[in-house]
Amino acid sequence: MPQKKRINKDEDDILAIKARDQYKTIDELVKKSKPNSVYYTLLIISSLIIAFGLLLGNSTVVIGGMLVTPVLTPILFIALGIVTGELGLIKSVGQLIAKSFAIVFASGLVAAWIFGTGGSSLNFIENDITVPALYFSVALLAGAAATFAWTRKDVVDILPGVAIAVALVPPLTLSGIGLSLLNVTLVRINFLIFLFNVFGVIIGSLIVFSLLGFYKTKERVHREAEVVEKETKRTSKKK
Repeated sequence: MPQKKRINKDEDDILAIKARDQYKTIDELVKKSKPNSVYYTLLIISSLIIAFGLLLGNSTVVIGGMLVTPVLTPILFIALGIVTGELGLIKSVGQLIAKSFAIVFASGLVAAWIFGTGGSSLNFIENDITVPALYFSVALLAGAAATFAWTRKDVVDILPGVAIAVALVPPLTLSGIGLSLLNVTLVRINFLIFLFNVFGVIIGSLIVFSLLGFYKTKERVHREAEVVEKETKRTSKKK
């Protein structure tokens, strides 16, 4: 008689994760969230690609830029810092995120100043609170999905789809373009969408990190937080 295949319960339980996988996730998030030349180069390239795509009215170009941008990882790291109560980590990574978003906003502003918006077909989103609320819901689910992908390598292939779905950079880029046009409505509604997206990702990620028991990894996160803090200070001194 053929032997029955043994089922690994850990593979069936989406909330089952081993300590070594938790540590590996933390190490990888640290590596991807370091404020080094690689991070900033990818950020500037992706921001300009998205800005040009919006000015061209070409959604394919915008999606390509969204796949390149590295801003999702530090936001997930912020959620991990909240779960483990690491205020130092939240402060250090928060500074990186603030600088990143300033670069994204400036990219949209500068691109629109240089090339203009006359030939573009910008999406002037309706001034309705339900639109940011819907984006928040998408970001909440995307944050949860991205965290699962980082912690469970068997679903890591969903990350590109998450990067497209969450749409963190395009609304902020549109705000920069809106400022170049002196269009207050465009700036305001897209900046609101951007904020809803950021908070949605953080909350979705925070929930998953909590369910997966990452609050037990406080000591490991504290050590890695010191690494991020040193890297942030070193980068600041260079400037």
